[in-house]
Parts: sequence; structure tokens; C-alpha cells
Amino acid sequence: MINRISFKSPGLFLGLIFILSGIIFFQACSEGAEEPAFFQLTGPTMGTSYSIVFEGMEEKPEIHTSVDSLLEVVNQELSTWIPESTISRFNQSETGILLDADLPPYFLDNIQISDNCVQWTDGWFDPTVMPLVNYWGFGFAGREAPEQLDSNKVDSLLNYVGWKKIFIEERDEGVFVGKENSGVQLDFSAVAKGYGVDVLADFFEKKGISNYLIDIGGEVCVNGKGRHGNGWVLGVNSPDPTAPASEITMRFTLQSGCVATSGNYRNFREVEGQIIGHTLNPRTGFPEINRLLSVTIWYEDSAHADALATGALGMGFPAAMNMVENIDGAEAFFIFINEEGETEKTWTAGFEPFLN
Repeated sequence: MINRISFKSPGLFLGLIFILSGIIFFQACSEGAEEPAFFQLTGPTMGTSYSIVFEGMEEKPEIHTSVDSLLEVVNQELSTWIPESTISRFNQSETGILLDADLPPYFLDNIQISDNCVQWTDGWFDPTVMPLVNYWGFGFAGREAPEQLDSNKVDSLLNYVGWKKIFIEERDEGVFVGKENSGVQLDFSAVAKGYGVDVLADFFEKKGISNYLIDIGGEVCVNGKGRHGNGWVLGVNSPDPTAPASEITMRFTLQSGCVATSGNYRNFREVEGQIIGHTLNPRTGFPEINRLLSVTIWYEDSAHADALATGALGMGFPAAMNMVENIDGAEAFFIFINEEGETEKTWTAGFEPFLN
């Protein structure tokens, strides 16, 4: 457990979403209805793209510029693909880094959000898997999977994995984020996009915009009654890897909160003729594929929802259901293969009101 220092959450963020990995946003049309003015912003970020829909602002160019600027700052803190980012400096360091008091708190926020989710998922979510992510071909060190399975190599990399290998110290000159040895590295890919959504949601709330949808690469926050007064309609992708990306298996409607979906049915590598997924088991170091095909987490902010979805996918069903039911304020929708080999859907009681 990380030694806690003062942590200011980005707050309760309620947003909205477009086409995501795992979730689709629908813009329904009703004939003859008089609609308020809505704007849409799109652009590249974090190796993916963002899409924002919001109601009734005339200063769209200024909003767009501010959104891009905020996301650039978040990226400079959290992207492992930027060599000079804060997380890259940490990963390249021998013992850790002293955080500049003048920098935004984004890196430290992600440390402490991760600390929550490591505990809630009993370690199934663990950002110190970065060395394993690189080894299996899903990280910044390259997109090539190993040519053959090497258990000894995986075991050696496990020496650098474990949340307890990260620590925080308050010093006179600032906050020091340290690590037990130089091989420990962080990967916030399961938090950062959700956190970026939260940062933007906070920005829109402060601008007085209360009816909006924000999506970064499939992590979504919504707030307000949407275009037609009933909320924002979203859908979960079909977990069939052969299905088109636009095919959905369930729709649901939100007027507040954030959702993140994780699935093991699209992002694969092949090693020695075996198909491996991108969800890694922090305990074994190997990719984890189980009967849980897709999980959608609802929470009050996107960063926690993002991380919880990753942890839930790793632990599988029904363990993930039990985990979510023990987290105050969390709800979930699951698609899994039952004991008869059939695809089944289920959800927590609090998710029921969202379903169409």
C-alpha cells in the first residue's frame, strides 16, 4: 500500500462517448423535435483519438484549443512513448524521481489512483507490469512478440513486478516517487486515457458546460440529458473477434458517470502457434485468457473505471463480479462463457437501471 500524501481527485466527472473500443455512442434522431445546439470536437491523443459532444457553446475554437493543450500536458506526464515524459523519466531512473512542484499533479494522481485499484483488485491490476508488457510485444519497446516462450525470461522479469516495489516520500524539496531497483517500470496505459477524460470533464464543468460526452479511445464520461432529454445512449461491442467493430450486443443509457470496457477478443499476438491476449497476469507473468470475454465498469470517474476493468478482465468471472459488488459506487456489465460453453450476459444490480 502506497504511503499516502494529500491527493486531490479530479472530482466527480460526468461525461459522454462516441465510438470506442468496447463501447459505442449513438446519436439518435427524432423527427420534428427542436434540438439545442451541440458541438463536436475530435482529434488525436495518447496513440488513439478523442471525441467530445457538448451542448450550447459559441466559443468552440477556444474550447478546442484548450482541450488539445490539456491533453498535451497529460501526455507529457503519462506517456511511455515520449522519452522525456515524467513516467519515462521514472522508468529510466535508477532509484526514482523527485517531482517538480511546478508540474501538474497528473503523475502523482495516477500513482494514487493505481494504489486504490491495486488494493480493490487484490493485485490483478498492477502498473508495474511494464517490463512484461514490453516482453510480450504490447509496449513502447516494440510491437514484436517473442519468437518462442521463455519461462526463465518471464521469471526474471517478475523480479521487477509488484506494487510494493513503488514508494512515495515527502521531502523538504518535494515529493519523491521511488522504486526498489532500476528495473522497476510503470505502465499507466490502463489508467491514463481514463484520467485524461476526467481532466477534460473537470475542465467542462468549470466552464459551466453540464451536458456533454467525452471519449478517449473508448474510455467515456457523460453528464446531462443528451440530445433528446433521456440521456446518452451507449452500446457494448460484440465480443466476437470476427464481428465488425460497429456491431453491438447491448445498449444502455447514462445521464451521469463514466464507463470503461475491457475485452480479450481483439488485441492478440501469436507465439509458437499460440494466440496470446494483451491482459497479463501480474502473478505468473504470462497472458491471461479466461471465460470473461468483456467487462464494462461504471464508476464516478473514468480513471478508476479504466483500471478496474483491466483488473476485472484478468481475474475472470465470477471473481470480477464479487470484486465489483464489494466496491462502493462501482457497477458492471459482463459477457462471459458459461460452463456449458455458451456466451452469457449478466450485470450488477446497480447496472440494471442503465439497460435499455
